Amino acid sequence: MKKKIIGFVLAFFIIVCSGTVVLALRITPITLKRNTFVYEYGTPISTNAADYVNANDKILKDVVLNLKDVKNEIGLYRASVTYADVFLPFYIKIQDTTKPVVKLKQIVFNVNIGEKVTALDLIEEVEDRSDIIAYFLVDEEKKTSLTFYEKGSYIENIIVEDAVGNQASKLRVKIVVGYMGNHPTLEGINSIEIVKGSKFNVLDGVKASDGNGNDITSKIKILKNNVNVNEVGTYEVIYSVTNDEGNNLQRTRKVVVIKNESEKSQ
Repeated sequence: MKKKIIGFVLAFFIIVCSGTVVLALRITPITLKRNTFVYEYGTPISTNAADYVNANDKILKDVVLNLKDVKNEIGLYRASVTYADVFLPFYIKIQDTTKPVVKLKQIVFNVNIGEKVTALDLIEEVEDRSDIIAYFLVDEEKKTSLTFYEKGSYIENIIVEDAVGNQASKLRVKIVVGYMGNHPTLEGINSIEIVKGSKFNVLDGVKASDGNGNDITSKIKILKNNVNVNEVGTYEVIYSVTNDEGNNLQRTRKVVVIKNESEKSQ
């Protein structure tokens, strides 16, 4: 009888231990929090394994996170974590849902008859992490520039959108064509690229009028000029002009200094 009891206890112990081992083998000590992780374009991508998996601190120390194929560009990328012989693949999705934040250089623009007006040139500042385009919306048609051939005052809508189609709030501008009104104008202040080491004159090609056809180029003032032609980079020049009516206009010009040919080949 005693032997039977011992045998029964021993058999029970073996069954319990076997079940525990099987259960332990089936329970993975590390699991993914989700199959796809989403990041907004331009924001940092976490390199902390704890943000991707459920595991205790001891296991997390030995987890290997593989993000080598992940780029901070819009798209879907494969990634993975590895722990011992456990391999867990997942995806990282980079998306852009942020609308551009834009500011006009001014509300009213004076232009000459026949002068081409480019929508992007009317934008002072853009806050966005991707490339943007600007266009006039005329009868539901997108036009990056307009040319006016008759004197008059025109109200136009400007739309700014980024590379994935996020649109800023609609901007309304007044364009006065011909010598009308008293708002001064500045011409020739488009953004430019210059080669490192070349000469740059902030007033080359720049003109100003008083809004009534009178040339006031001599009244142009340079409020800021941080351009260094000997250093590759992006700089800005701020122009200002005031007419006899006391109306002032400021325009900002972006100047990009690029490498010369000898540096490009290095």
